[in-house]
Amino acid sequence: MDKVIDLLVPFGILLRQLEDRPFPILWKRVLFNLVPFTFFILWIFSFIPLLGSLIYFLVLVPLSARQHIQLKQIEGNQRKAYIHLWYLTVIIIGFGGLWSFVGHFFLSDMVAERIGWATGSPFQIELAFYLLGTTLAGILAVWLRGQMLIALVISKSVFWYGAAYVHILDAATNANFAPYNVGSVLIGDIVFPTLLLYLLFKCWGELV
Repeated sequence: MDKVIDLLVPFGILLRQLEDRPFPILWKRVLFNLVPFTFFILWIFSFIPLLGSLIYFLVLVPLSARQHIQLKQIEGNQRKAYIHLWYLTVIIIGFGGLWSFVGHFFLSDMVAERIGWATGSPFQIELAFYLLGTTLAGILAVWLRGQMLIALVISKSVFWYGAAYVHILDAATNANFAPYNVGSVLIGDIVFPTLLLYLLFKCWGELV
């Protein structure tokens, strides 16, 4: 089972190696191995209707963090919460942001149609570059932790909750029940920040 989790969540292997060693940077491994392979795996999971990405982020990633805790024999609820927060921040905000960037930048019209919004808006490209920025910051959290995790979780949570508000308002006022407006995207916009903020509260002493 452990080997299956490592295969599906390859970032977990790197994070286990770097928990107590912030260096070496290993950029080539991240950019040319872990990111493309994770992208491929998430693409496979995207074929699971509605829940594919949620299964990956909310089930497999925590299982990888749990494996880390067991292999390293980590004790203490605060430290365990920190490991879970680190994994989820790197993979959801970092890698998940890359997934969203690709959609909004390269497949913008398709994504807009699935949200139920007009195509061709330049605001979507602006959103893509915002996501690219959080992607880079999220991947940097592989090495830069502590207050970097605090800043990422708080700033991204504001965006997620705001996005959830917009999707719900659009559904209520315009009867927009398109799959990317009220489906798994909306669930993620509520569940991801709630989970990350809870973990942030639980492990605050590890970060400041």
